[in-house]
Amino acid sequence: MSQSDTEDRLEWSVWPWREKVGRTVLVIGVILVVGVVVALLFKAVFWGVFSVLILFASLHTYFTRTTYRLDSEQVTVKSSVGTAVKKWSTFKRYYADRKGVTLSPFAKPSRLEPFRSTRLLYGGNRDEVVAFVSKRIVGDPSGGTG
Repeated sequence: MSQSDTEDRLEWSVWPWREKVGRTVLVIGVILVVGVVVALLFKAVFWGVFSVLILFASLHTYFTRTTYRLDSEQVTVKSSVGTAVKKWSTFKRYYADRKGVTLSPFAKPSRLEPFRSTRLLYGGNRDEVVAFVSKRIVGDPSGGTG
């Protein structure tokens, strides 16, 4: 995990599967067991392999590295499936929890928030991320939640 912090830029990477090895072994074990069960139920190895691939794909953010770059103008999130770049003006509020910061394009809580928000996971740099975001988005860092 590399981290670079200057006054107008903050950059870091998060690779969750490497940070929690015990959990990773458990997740891989469950995925493989599901694949075997599916193969046995459908009596076809194809469906077992297919289910394993689908489960790994759905957990791609856990198994692949994500790099975050915040600067004075925009937020960049680079993952295995692409790069998302959004201007700070897109975001109306933010809220921080123990795992990361959610940048919301809505002024008030919305049911669309999980689909439209940008999530920044901490890489051991919670204070730096919250401080950087709070300089660019005015709002309650707790998001009004506990």
